[in-house]
Amino acid sequence: MHKIALITNNQKSSSALKVLLWGLVAFFVAACNPANESNTASMPVSATPADANDKPLEPIRYNEFIWCSNGENATTESLAARQAHWLEAVAKLDASNFGSASLSPIGWETDDFDRLTLLMWPNKEVRDAGWASYEASGIEEDLAATFPGVESCGGTNWSNIYGFDVYQPRAPSQPGLAPDAVGYAGYQFCSFNEGMKPADLRAVVRGDYMDFLSAFESEVGPTTYNFTVQIPDFDSAAVERHNEVPPQFDLLWSNFWGDKTQKPIGDSAWQKSGAEIQNAFDQVMTCSDEQGYDIVLVRPRPA
Repeated sequence: MHKIALITNNQKSSSALKVLLWGLVAFFVAACNPANESNTASMPVSATPADANDKPLEPIRYNEFIWCSNGENATTESLAARQAHWLEAVAKLDASNFGSASLSPIGWETDDFDRLTLLMWPNKEVRDAGWASYEASGIEEDLAATFPGVESCGGTNWSNIYGFDVYQPRAPSQPGLAPDAVGYAGYQFCSFNEGMKPADLRAVVRGDYMDFLSAFESEVGPTTYNFTVQIPDFDSAAVERHNEVPPQFDLLWSNFWGDKTQKPIGDSAWQKSGAEIQNAFDQVMTCSDEQGYDIVLVRPRPA
């Protein structure tokens, strides 16, 4: 559906991207609709809410997206065997407190990767300890020797790993992505318009957008829809980017459906009732077109 940003003022990081080895969301903020349309702003933004309603959120986790490409020996069987080998190996690590998922582009492609691996950590400190344990374990070298030419991830010198602090304004009313299910994740790269700030976006999200979601689920019942705002932990102008990713952006807006068959219902409701709210979002943010992915859970996050 639409996008949002419930973050502290100017949390965009300028620190260089830290990278290690590969492993393996879902989801961002801005002004897009469930039908993935880009609309032009024409409606004034809602007034800033009271202080209690304007309080910024704290991040709920730390996500890393990793570019992964098939090798000359890649087959469905060899990729599955490599993944199973990796899962067994990382389960033995001291620092294995993370979840992972695999994301495959829907309706578009890029020369930069065949899929994304997503790692979901409780926070950056746990992430750092996990990568240190992984690097010392020799798992990556073992994968290369056991499955030569099957898959490569992370790019040259691990430069294609991208970390984000994740903010979640609401929890989905139904459980998220189930094992063996295929969900949908859509991402937009967004920047605040001139004179706009996170508080302006929070006003739209916590006001009209939350009201829309409540009314939508009152009509159709609980759904797996969720959205997040992800703040880059790297200088977006200094890293390699794919396709239409802009050279600078403030945040990543994410729309997520744990059950992708529910998405058309949400798209239809947004097309019917979301135009004015979309205009309010567009007043605050300018976003890239949504890039959609099939998302499959690889390793559930520990409880």
